[in-house]
Amino acid sequence: MDTVLDFIFPLLPAVIVFLTAYLFFNNMRKDQRDFQTAIMKTEVKKQSLPLQLNAYERLTIMLERIAPSNLVLRVNNGNMNGGQLQLELLKAIREEFEHNISMQIYVSDAAWEMTKMAKEETLQLIKIAASKVGPEGSSMQLSKEVFDLENKTGNSAIKQAARALRNEARGKMM
Repeated sequence: MDTVLDFIFPLLPAVIVFLTAYLFFNNMRKDQRDFQTAIMKTEVKKQSLPLQLNAYERLTIMLERIAPSNLVLRVNNGNMNGGQLQLELLKAIREEFEHNISMQIYVSDAAWEMTKMAKEETLQLIKIAASKVGPEGSSMQLSKEVFDLENKTGNSAIKQAARALRNEARGKMM
């Protein structure tokens, strides 16, 4: 028994030193990994922030472009009847949306849903206005009806979506 103790006592300090060194270097390696991860996250944010801000900007522009009054003024050339104008307005909204659909990966799900709701509300507004005027009505009648409906609804979905986009963009910059 004494020979075993004579053998263990000299090894005990070596084991303690080994465990201490192991724990020290293991913690240092973990801290180094955490530091590298933090640097990588900072780099990714630095590179993705301009893309995100561009997405907020493009979606805000899209919302402005599909606002019914802006849309009617841009699309109506005066040579169309109400049915033709309706088709052109609906086509313009869908094209704007499809052109900016990839921006959804840079914004929150809530902001994207609000943007989609704004598009759908605008499509519905134009369809309702067109049903009141009829396909043979003039483009001026349809335009007036779109303006009237827009004034009644207050463009609330577009305003909410634009506000959500602005708030998110501000949050990203801070």
